[in-house]
Amino acid sequence: MTSSKSDQPLFTENLRAPGWMFAFLGLMLGAVSGGLTAVGIRGLTDDPIISGSESLLFYVSFAIAIVGIVYVMLNSTLMETKATADGITVKLGVLGTQRTFDWGDITAIRTANHNIARHGGRGNPFAPSARRSWTMYGVRNGVEFEVGDSHENQIIFVSSYNGDELVAIADPFLNQR
Repeated sequence: MTSSKSDQPLFTENLRAPGWMFAFLGLMLGAVSGGLTAVGIRGLTDDPIISGSESLLFYVSFAIAIVGIVYVMLNSTLMETKATADGITVKLGVLGTQRTFDWGDITAIRTANHNIARHGGRGNPFAPSARRSWTMYGVRNGVEFEVGDSHENQIIFVSSYNGDELVAIADPFLNQR
């Protein structure tokens, strides 16, 4: 199987969350699963600490907490930015929340530092709707680009250690118009 020219990446960057985030999430996972195990073993070997509907609520809520922490670990610790002849693709997490921005829709691109007031934050409900961020914890620098269509412009911030390289790759595509 051959790949088209547009599938070949011109730029690829993989960002990982800093060690403190892995440590924090690991500590939370350990505390939650340790509490779950301690209560479960006590219930099997001695007088249960909780019983009846309380125990069902306890086990269900702790199971949801464990699944939630693992989900955050999978979705918030990796980020891939890829530029091809078609545009820029940003993929967040192992499970792959992904968005592609076509070169034809990008009106400007420049290096920038993340500013929560200007770009909003990932999952920030108070961010202006015309501004979005694809950020990695601990990486404040990156690129900011404007995506425009006939109705409105949207400002997108993407975390990157190599923002200058991404801007240099984008310039020929933006200047073709």
